[in-house]
Amino acid sequence: MVFKPRGFNLKCPDIYLNVNKLAYVKEAKYLGVIICNDLKDDGDILRHLRNFYTRSNSIIRKFHHCSVGVKLRLFHAYCCKTYCCQLWVNFNKGSYLKAKVAYNNMHRRILGYNRRDSASSMFANNAIDKFEALLRKNIYGLKNAFLT
Repeated sequence: MVFKPRGFNLKCPDIYLNVNKLAYVKEAKYLGVIICNDLKDDGDILRHLRNFYTRSNSIIRKFHHCSVGVKLRLFHAYCCKTYCCQLWVNFNKGSYLKAKVAYNNMHRRILGYNRRDSASSMFANNAIDKFEALLRKNIYGLKNAFLT
């Protein structure tokens, strides 16, 4: 993958591995994280969003007869583990807002709230972390892992 400077139309030289010419790509997946050539994290956020909806809808579908406490524990165990979210630094505001709205909406669906009910009161009444708090805790945990 080639990272070109902004505003430059550079012709990149061909790169060969043995006799095979390697193709230039706009994004690549490395260790499950999507890396884009524009150095933005939007592709990885959208990957996380697709996985998040898949997992949370699966929990709602398979465990709809369980109590709210069980559903929330399953949700936090399988849906809130955001792999490499600590590295999200350069992204569009729209991608971040989509992830935040998805987090709020899936909590509403699990808890049986109306879609127009306040997310803040829902989180406060049920002692649930907001999306921003979840990301901050993940970043803090990564920082502490390097300090110890």
